[in-house]
Amino acid sequence: MALLRCDFDSEALGTSTSMTVILPQPDPELPTAPADGDPPVLYLLHGLSDDDTAWTRQTSIERYVASLGVAVVMPQVGRSFYTDETHGNRYWTFLTEELPRVCRSFFRISERREDTFVAGLPLRTRPPVT
Repeated sequence: MALLRCDFDSEALGTSTSMTVILPQPDPELPTAPADGDPPVLYLLHGLSDDDTAWTRQTSIERYVASLGVAVVMPQVGRSFYTDETHGNRYWTFLTEELPRVCRSFFRISERREDTFVAGLPLRTRPPVT
């Protein structure tokens, strides 16, 4: 597995941003080593108080995906709630349009819809007041 930290300019955001990326490497010793072709991609979204490095610092994400042959892209979006702001940055546009295009230009990842996944932290809600 390769672990990369990328800083790049975003047109949608009008500023530079970053992403942390895990890329699979062929390994004949792994039972489910990546097949020939471009690997599927998981866009893994961080929580409100985290950044794109949180998954690699606070979980075992590299170990979890090591045998799956999947690329994992963890974008930096600050405290944006992943939305286009009325008077501000266009994070939803960045996430859904620009980021996949940028990732495909930087890395060999699948462009197929059925090979593209998005996951993240669940929304935390407060328990009901009784």
